Amino acid sequence: MAADWNGGDAANWLITLGASALTAVGGFVLALVNREPAMQEAVDVRLRTLIDGYERRVDDLTMEVHSLREEVVNLRRALAEAHLSGGFGV
Repeated sequence: MAADWNGGDAANWLITLGASALTAVGGFVLALVNREPAMQEAVDVRLRTLIDGYERRVDDLTMEVHSLREEVVNLRRALAEAHLSGGFGV
């Protein structure tokens, strides 16, 4: 049984081929769209990890600054006491 290309079978085949191509393209686009939440979640997790790391580092540096401030206050106090007691001979 041969296809009748002159009687309209060609048009049916072209329509079927076009519909198949559109379905394939639509499926590809849908796959890309559905992939976005997973990618967004991966990016969010990575950003959250980086932000947590930076926050811990900032907290560590803040504690170090407070410690250094206390040390400076203690050194100034000791210097003032030494100066008042004449320990420097000035």
